[in-house]
Amino acid sequence: MYSLDPDFLRTFLAISETGSFGAAGEKVNKTQSTVSAQMKRLEEIVGVNLFEKEGRRNILTVEGHKLLEYAASMVRLNDEALHAFRPPEVTGNIKVGAIDEYAQAFFPEVLDSFTKAQPGVLVSVTTSTSTILKAGLAAGEFDAVFVSCHSGDADIELLRIDQLHWIGGEGHNLHYNDPLPLAAWSEGCSWREMAQAALAKHGRSVRLAFSTSNAALMTTTLKRGLGVTVAPRWFVSEGLRVIEELDAKCPLGRAEIGVKRKPGTNPAREAFIAHLQQHLRLSALAA
Repeated sequence: MYSLDPDFLRTFLAISETGSFGAAGEKVNKTQSTVSAQMKRLEEIVGVNLFEKEGRRNILTVEGHKLLEYAASMVRLNDEALHAFRPPEVTGNIKVGAIDEYAQAFFPEVLDSFTKAQPGVLVSVTTSTSTILKAGLAAGEFDAVFVSCHSGDADIELLRIDQLHWIGGEGHNLHYNDPLPLAAWSEGCSWREMAQAALAKHGRSVRLAFSTSNAALMTTTLKRGLGVTVAPRWFVSEGLRVIEELDAKCPLGRAEIGVKRKPGTNPAREAFIAHLQQHLRLSALAA
């Protein structure tokens, strides 16, 4: 009877993230030849090809995408089962910073599950803008910060990519207004810059109706019909909606979040980053 080895699946997930057998090997501490052998055996077990070449990258086939969700869940359950019976292996106190939008959407659940998985690690969280958080990291105030980024940014590990959408309150049609009332994120936010660029490109006149870095305040502003904003689809909660018409007329780019670390080795920090990364991956699959 065939079975799926969690170690093989962990390597498979690393390749799906990096697009490279070599980079995946570094991530899971294996040689490239071991990674290749594991994937060959995994494909033999499931009976399908999991990867195909796109230039120099290894991308998932249709069957590979089908396995992805199962693999993420099986690795997570394997790790949770081990944590339930083994004593905590990591201890320490860490300070992390995160931009408001992602902190509101993901951190309460992540902190709850991480505390259960790693009770020996105490996490302190501060939320702010990417600019302020990066400055705080440089000043030694944080062990790591989770900030907006662009693919290829130096010293930042990309964690998640989301398509941006125009979002407004249900029952409001402010996208027909001229000028468009923009509820913008704070100055320097990449989401704000992409919104303004998209409107300018398509000749839409705009007025700045509201500006904040506070996600909860932004939600209230939209629900009351005081403006429209841009955010990933996961930002939409009860009382909000994606404005499909504005998406079609003024398409937006993608939001990227990454982690920037304080120099030096810190097992507690790395445990938290890995836990958050897993949560972001699973939430993206469920979206």
